[in-house]
Amino acid sequence: MADGLRRIWRKACFLAVLALAAGVTAGPAPALAQAVLYTVSDVQADVTAASAVEARDAAILLAQRSAFEKLLRQLADENAIGSVPNLSNDQISDLVEDFDVVSERTSTVRYIGKFNFRFRGEPVRRLLEQSGVRYAVLQSPPVLVIPVYTVGNEARLWGEQNPWLTAWQNHPTTGSLVPMRLPLGDLADMGAIDAADALGGNIQKLMPLAQRYSAESVVVAEAKPVLDAAGTPTGLAISVQRFDATGEIGRFTDEVPAGAGGADALYDGAIEKVSGALQAGWKQQNLLSSSVAQRLPVLVPIQGYRDWIELRHRLGSINTIQQVEVRSLRVDQAALDLVYVGDRMQLEQALRARSLALLDQGGATMLLPSGASTTP
Repeated sequence: MADGLRRIWRKACFLAVLALAAGVTAGPAPALAQAVLYTVSDVQADVTAASAVEARDAAILLAQRSAFEKLLRQLADENAIGSVPNLSNDQISDLVEDFDVVSERTSTVRYIGKFNFRFRGEPVRRLLEQSGVRYAVLQSPPVLVIPVYTVGNEARLWGEQNPWLTAWQNHPTTGSLVPMRLPLGDLADMGAIDAADALGGNIQKLMPLAQRYSAESVVVAEAKPVLDAAGTPTGLAISVQRFDATGEIGRFTDEVPAGAGGADALYDGAIEKVSGALQAGWKQQNLLSSSVAQRLPVLVPIQGYRDWIELRHRLGSINTIQQVEVRSLRVDQAALDLVYVGDRMQLEQALRARSLALLDQGGATMLLPSGASTTP
């Protein structure tokens, strides 16, 4: 009898904890999950005015407008950005969550600053929807970038002989839709792959390296100096291949001309080319087909509180899911409503990126870890 009471008490406590967790979960995705998408970093402004204070105030307004325009380019359909109305400084300020001053220099009449801006996700999405502009808020799984530097017939990957890798390591890996990671270049990396295997797309060596950095795909970015007849560098040719476990999934080439900023500016410009192409490609594939919220009832098998917390974390990190509503809870199963934007295919892609999958079975839709099955 005592054992039975203990089991009932444990079950009641477990359901109470689940209910408490459900109350926390039944709302918008956590701010941290959305913050990266609506963050614009390293925005610079240089303003001269009657005083340093006036110059600083004007620089902040100029920087926030530049940041907002960059945010639109990051998220919105480029062909429709012109439909977004020209906002006043006050209207843009209303969309800003907060900002940081990364660096600043002042004189009596001049202010030079660099800022990071974080925008409020929901008002930004509402502005785009009201303007009839499609946008993307689904993040790609992390991508590992392997920079290879080729001079003549010599391809270099690791060590000080690869200034292209050094430039990537010193350059902020910006891009909210496609998070990019870089190899450390340590002994383990050196033993895992060389330049020839990277350029040759050796999946057996590329994918284990990707797994080391928790990435699902690899970008091999090759850079070659472009020389004129006298041997003077005039630019940088870049050739980019992207691979996942199935093989090559995309490639592009481009060329960046040398400017007045020297080698550092040239490498930075080439990195922005590579990053911009990856971001634009993913965005175009994942523009939301509809901004109208849809509802999908799902059943989720759970084995304990840890399962519930992990599920809550994964769903909360998906920006296209606006709300998770709990319909019922049992010790072994939760019945949820997923309120999301986009179509079901886009939802499935977002879930797949968080190692979750939908399975239609017996008239119900099951939400399971990827590769799991409800049958023994």
